[in-house]
Amino acid sequence: MVKSSLPRHVAVIPDGNRRWATGHGIPRWRGHFEGAKRVEEITRAAVDLKIKYFTLWGESYDNLINRPKLELKVFSRIHKELIKKLLKDEVVRKEQVRIRFIGEWPKLLDKAVVDLIRQVEAETEGHSSYEHSYLIGYNGDREMLDAINKLIRGGHRPVTDDLLKSYLWTADLPPVDLLIRTGGEPHLSTGFMMWHTRDAQFHFVDKLWPDFRKADFIQALEEYSRRGRRFGR
Repeated sequence: MVKSSLPRHVAVIPDGNRRWATGHGIPRWRGHFEGAKRVEEITRAAVDLKIKYFTLWGESYDNLINRPKLELKVFSRIHKELIKKLLKDEVVRKEQVRIRFIGEWPKLLDKAVVDLIRQVEAETEGHSSYEHSYLIGYNGDREMLDAINKLIRGGHRPVTDDLLKSYLWTADLPPVDLLIRTGGEPHLSTGFMMWHTRDAQFHFVDKLWPDFRKADFIQALEEYSRRGRRFGR
């Protein structure tokens, strides 16, 4: 792959943690710990491969309000462990990776996790080489409805493409070039980043997220580089 053929913005929907655990005969919640290992591996690979913007959907809004209490405790533990690692990660500092969390996480996560998120965001705010966004407590339909309601309250008429985008939670992110979804289910969920993915190339993988490795990530990028971008033309 040559650098010019790489996508500028890659988004990932990492599906299949619970199904992976069930297939291995272990409690479902343990699948999330295996999935967390892949988060570390693939986000590091994104930096190694010089992907400017990388977005990963951690948990949906529905995940954080409907899952069993034990599973929510697992999410909380994983968040704490991953963020603490990010705070100590030399690569984040050396490569100037900005870390952002997008979604309704401030009202859904416990205070200890919220405080850690705010800390890592503050400490990396000045980084400008790469930007990694984690969508936590995020549903695309809720994002769009929130933007529309803000437009109504602001009395904006007419509503333009740029104006609507400016009210999205993901407003600062560029369009997604490549969207990868694992788990063998070729569909999106709850309008995932619908404004940003309208011209994206989709790459669906049969592997469940805990089985998705750096080599699979590179394969998705290579497939992207072989395709032509038509943008509906």
